[in-house]
Amino acid sequence: MKVGYHTWSFASLPLEEALKHIKDAGFAEVEILANKRHLDPRVYPHEKLPQLRNLLRNLSLCANSVHAPMDGVDLSTSNLEDRRRAVELLVDTLEYCREIDCPIAVVHPNRSESLPLGVEAMKRNSIEALNEIVAKAEDLGVKIALENLIEKGKRRFGSRVADLIEIIENIGSSNLGVCLDTGHTNLLPKADVSLEDEMIEAGDHLWTLHIHDNDGSLDYHWPLGEGNIDWSQVVSGLKRANYKGVFMTEIQEGGDPDELARRSLQKAVDILST
Repeated sequence: MKVGYHTWSFASLPLEEALKHIKDAGFAEVEILANKRHLDPRVYPHEKLPQLRNLLRNLSLCANSVHAPMDGVDLSTSNLEDRRRAVELLVDTLEYCREIDCPIAVVHPNRSESLPLGVEAMKRNSIEALNEIVAKAEDLGVKIALENLIEKGKRRFGSRVADLIEIIENIGSSNLGVCLDTGHTNLLPKADVSLEDEMIEAGDHLWTLHIHDNDGSLDYHWPLGEGNIDWSQVVSGLKRANYKGVFMTEIQEGGDPDELARRSLQKAVDILST
């Protein structure tokens, strides 16, 4: 299984520099952050995309995925104008993906600010917005991977893989799948669900991953092995789900980012080889 690295780990650097550091650390696969920095259409000029595509090719670095904008983007909001702007921004992001030959855009189905609406309203609004976005994704040949989110309150629609599968089945598009976030799943009540269960639930819909660690209390995005995630369970779940994608690590920037990148690659290799 190929191991990838997220440009978020070099968030303080310009995108082009971050990509060079990731390549130097030994990675051949990358997920590019597009939230208020790096590839966000709100800050990254469209005219620079051909240069970026050439840089990726020259580095022999594959853009496996782009993490679509999150801040200011709520597909479940009841405010129609805000939802329209969110859809337009995500469509722009899909076009950026196509321009750099990136096959997957990772998308959050909602924001916690809409929790007071309730599960059914959040679901209905998200599906309505995603129907429009997915139609554009089909035209562009880009896939959308919905990410499982952090549980908030008594119940947040989108925190379980079953929620994401419900959206996928409702929309009925082969361009819609799942990005499973290990840290977010680790924050769910352990009696309710396990990482292995969620991977098996995703099955063929599992297209990419966000791999990071925490202690079960907060979304720390720690390096692998620094929290309490059972990585043998993760590997078992990926095997049982017949996962063929990239083992994409998503570690928060900190300390010496180059050393962190090298250490993260070695730890991932060690986990996958056991």
